[in-house]
Amino acid sequence: RAVATTTWVLELVAPPAPPAPPPAEKPAEPGKLTFEAAEYTNAELGFSVKYPKDWVKYPTVRGGPTVVYTAEAAAKVPVIGVNVEEAADFTAAVTLAVDRFGSKITVVSQKESALADGTKAYTAVVTFTPDIAPLDAKCFALGAQKGNKWIIVTVSTVEMLAPYKEALFSEIVHTLQFKK
Repeated sequence: RAVATTTWVLELVAPPAPPAPPPAEKPAEPGKLTFEAAEYTNAELGFSVKYPKDWVKYPTVRGGPTVVYTAEAAAKVPVIGVNVEEAADFTAAVTLAVDRFGSKITVVSQKESALADGTKAYTAVVTFTPDIAPLDAKCFALGAQKGNKWIIVTVSTVEMLAPYKEALFSEIVHTLQFKK
């Protein structure tokens, strides 16, 4: 018969540090964009908006007051739309702008904002179903008044095809400028 003895030592060890979060997108320096830009200018109404240079221009899907429609070349989304709407308020104007491309529109959140020159503006996150496919779409929208018209800039995507990037989409729509 053999007898074995053992000694156990219990040590308290700190748990490993959690993995570091992925690096955040570096915010652009004031006045600088995180993307190389192309610019759409509407001389008649006196405004411009910038969007990523590698996006391509497409004709509007529907008629109406859409003044430019561009999309990332590879996936066709995200899409930027610039609409001129006559509406009583921002919510009505952004709903009209998104209605040109889809249905089941829901303004998820809305808040007051400003353009770079301090012009009062509003932003909203909007969900909808595009007319071209029964998929869920999401957009970031900005609107500012010029006279009695609302200039509405939206950047939309179908998340199944391309991720919703609120920081980038907000940066794009906030390039809206009114010419003096």
